[in-house]
Amino acid sequence: MRFFTLILSMACVVLYGYALGGYAGYSFGQGRPDYVVWGLSGGTLCGAAAMRLWKKWMKETTPDILIFDVDGVLIDTRESFRLVTAETVRWCWENLLEGDADCEGYTPEHFHLCKSHPAFNDDAIVAWALLRRMKRDRARTGSKSMKETFPTLEAWGKELSTYKRGEIAGEILRETETLPLTEVRAVMEEIYYGQELYEKYKGKSAHNIEGGGFWNYEKPAISTDWKALGLPVGIYTGRTRKEMSLAQKHLNWLDFPQEMLISADDGISKPSPLGLSILCERSGTRSPLFFGDTASDKEAWLAFRKGVFVAIGPILKTEALRDGNLHFDTLEEALSLLLEK
Repeated sequence: MRFFTLILSMACVVLYGYALGGYAGYSFGQGRPDYVVWGLSGGTLCGAAAMRLWKKWMKETTPDILIFDVDGVLIDTRESFRLVTAETVRWCWENLLEGDADCEGYTPEHFHLCKSHPAFNDDAIVAWALLRRMKRDRARTGSKSMKETFPTLEAWGKELSTYKRGEIAGEILRETETLPLTEVRAVMEEIYYGQELYEKYKGKSAHNIEGGGFWNYEKPAISTDWKALGLPVGIYTGRTRKEMSLAQKHLNWLDFPQEMLISADDGISKPSPLGLSILCERSGTRSPLFFGDTASDKEAWLAFRKGVFVAIGPILKTEALRDGNLHFDTLEEALSLLLEK
């Protein structure tokens, strides 16, 4: 719409130029009344159409709701989910697949690669896919060493390129030889929650770990209460509601309305735009300012095709700067500038 507005505006200038040229010709006895008539009428029509399109675009893009992703946006998870994923891979490799966990494995660089792919929003799927690749390499080489089977950044990038958007769910359903995703997720939940919370939330004992969970190392990325943000607020996250309750404790958003939260428990996950659509419908809004930090967040917004996407943090920074899209290092910085607080 902005492109068409620009074209119409340029046409308006050109046509008015023709009208001015036709009128100026009278000074030399070579006036062109047809230039004047067509230039003025055409330029006026193009200008009016451009104004109408511009007003429509402004109406459709002026934010009337704030929608947030959680991990990496509302919550600083640098000391939680990446490390939880790394520990899950190590634990499963050693205890369930009988390998030797003799290296770090999942690095921040691997994490960035995964989160730059729209099919890898779920950290349990990331761990499962890595274990699948490692077991495949063990079958080829005979090595049980994690150091020798864990993919390099280059190899993992090539692996990710084989997954098309939305295909990974089918891969998991067809997989019979690595580990069921349910087992990987159960280990990850124990590591994230810790022994006490796992038993509280799951109603059964933790078998794989002891002590506190990695959720304790998370920090809020915003100090403002949701009610003070000046617009309706929604949350679209890959967390479960139990995981979300821990985020709400960190944020001190314990009174956040649950009907404005779309989580994994709703059976909706990014990059589907359905979560954005539902939140807008429930709040009577149409143009979200959607804050996300991964490719799946951006893909969800692109499919929704309304509002504005704001990239937070390092994962989408290069892409945002290249494409001229909004990017901020922190959520506090974004809210300060965009909401003029």
